[in-house]
Amino acid sequence: MLTDYLQSYLGGLAEQLDWDSTDYDFIISETLELYGVDTEAQATDSKKLHALAKVITWKTVLREVTFNYDFSADGASYKRSQMYDLAKQNLDEAMTNALEYLPVYEILSGEMTTEHDPYIYLDYSGRSL
Repeated sequence: MLTDYLQSYLGGLAEQLDWDSTDYDFIISETLELYGVDTEAQATDSKKLHALAKVITWKTVLREVTFNYDFSADGASYKRSQMYDLAKQNLDEAMTNALEYLPVYEILSGEMTTEHDPYIYLDYSGRSL
C-alpha cells in the first residue's frame, strides 16, 4: 500500500510534520493522477509509482514548511528554514529520478536565419540620431 511506503520513506520527518495516515490521501490522489490511473491497483509499475509519489510528497512537504522562518529568542537562533532547504534538495533529486515518468517536454534544434549576422562588425560611425 502506498500510504505505508510513504510513511516508511519519510520516517521521522512525518512525525515532525505531524502527519498521520489521512494526510497521505492528497499525495496518493495526486500521484495516481500523474501516473494516469484511477486506483492504486491499476498502477502496476511500482518503480514508477514510487518515483512519482516521491515528487508529489516533496512538493507537499515544501508547501507545508513554506512558512517556517528563522528567528532568535533568549540568546538562541532557530533555523527553521533548514527544513525547507532540505525538502527542496529532496524534491530536486526526486524530480531527477522521476524524469522518465514525467510528462515529456520537447526541445527542438534547428537553423535560424536572420537578415543581419549579429557577429559581424557594422560601421555606424557615419550615422547620427
